[in-house]
Amino acid sequence: MAENASKQTPREFLIEFIELYRSFTCLWLVKSKEYSDRNKKDLAYIELVKKFKEFDPSADRNTVVKKINALRTVYKKELSKVKSSEKSGAGADDIYKPSL
Repeated sequence: MAENASKQTPREFLIEFIELYRSFTCLWLVKSKEYSDRNKKDLAYIELVKKFKEFDPSADRNTVVKKINALRTVYKKELSKVKSSEKSGAGADDIYKPSL
């Protein structure tokens, strides 16, 4: 079994990684002019790989892309939980609050 498969990413590292990802609008802001600039995207991924290597020394671009996709999936699930708890007519105290 691969050693990384069972590793959980530390919370503080994950927060730093997400903030770094958010700073590169060329990777996620479709309306940005930079979104279609392959060179800027490559440079952004290089920086994200450098950051991810702090956690996983064997990380490469593919690892980072998989991690980003996993984070986006979790975000969408958490967002739908929040929205469904709001629609259910729950009181302000009962609305689902994500942990991260």
